[in-house]
Amino acid sequence: MENPFRWSISRHDSFVTCQRRYYYSYYAASFDSEVRRLKRLSALPLWAGSVVHETIEAFLRERRLPPTVTEQEAVIRSAVHEKMAAEWRESEGGSLRFRLFEHEYEVPVEAEDKKIAVGIVIRSLRQFFRAETLAEALAAGHARWRSLEDLVSFQVGDVGVLMRMDLAYGTSDGRVVIVDWKTGRSEGRNNAIQVAAYALYAFEKGWVRDVSQLRTRLEYLALARTIERELDQPALDRARDFIAKSAADMRALLADPAANRARIEDFSRIDRPQVCRRCNYRRLCFPRHEIETAPLPF
Repeated sequence: MENPFRWSISRHDSFVTCQRRYYYSYYAASFDSEVRRLKRLSALPLWAGSVVHETIEAFLRERRLPPTVTEQEAVIRSAVHEKMAAEWRESEGGSLRFRLFEHEYEVPVEAEDKKIAVGIVIRSLRQFFRAETLAEALAAGHARWRSLEDLVSFQVGDVGVLMRMDLAYGTSDGRVVIVDWKTGRSEGRNNAIQVAAYALYAFEKGWVRDVSQLRTRLEYLALARTIERELDQPALDRARDFIAKSAADMRALLADPAANRARIEDFSRIDRPQVCRRCNYRRLCFPRHEIETAPLPF
C-alpha cells in the first residue's frame, strides 16, 4: 500500500475540523505536489513552536551536562537571531523548503506579531532550561533515554498509530517519564488521549510492566507550567476505544478502505470563515478567480 492508514491525534483533529482539509493533508498530498507544498506551510504560532522543539532537540542531542547561564543565553540568541531570522528571509523569498502562511497568502504581519512569536521562543527556551525535567533527564544520562523526537508507531487492534514522542527517559527507581513540550497557552482537547497513547506505546515496547511505573509530563513552557498525568487501566481502555472509533469514522468515508483510497467528493468542505481564512488550502477551496467574479450582494 503506497499510502498506508496511520491514525494520529493530528489526523483526528484535522478530520473533525474539516473533512476536505483532511483529504488534502492525508490523501491528495501523497500525489499532488502543490497540495504537498501547501501542507508544509507554517504560521507564526506554529513556527515559534517548531523553533522551540528543534532547538531543544539539537541541544539535548549534543549535551551531557547542565548548561551555564551564558550557554543558555547563547542557545536562545542563536534560535532567534540566526534560525528565526534566516527562516523569515527564506519564507519572504518564496522558498519551497520553508514558507509561512502569512507570506503565501499575503497576510500583513505587524511588528507586534513578530514580537509575540519571538517572545514565545525566548520564554519557552528559558523555561526549558529552568525546568526540573531537564535536570532530571541529564542526571539520568543518555543511556537511559528511550526516545528523543522520534516518530514511533504501534498497533491498537487493526489500527496503526503514529506519534512523535518529544522525550522519554528512565529514572533510577525504575520508572519511565514521557515528556511533551508545549508552547501553546491552553490544553489541547485531546491531551488525555495523547498521554494515554504514549502509555500504550510504552507498554508495547516493554518499557514498563505496570501503569504505576509510568509518568507523563506536559511542559507548558511559555506559561512555566507543568502538568503530570496520572494513568490507570480505564484511561488506557478509553484511549483504545477512542482511537478505534475515530479510525472507523475516517475509514467509513473511503472509496476503498482496504487500499486506503479516497475520493475528494466524499469529503465535504465546511463553510466557517474563521477556520477557512487560516487554512493552508484555502486557495484550493476558494480560488481567487471565483472570488473576483462572484456577484456582489450590494
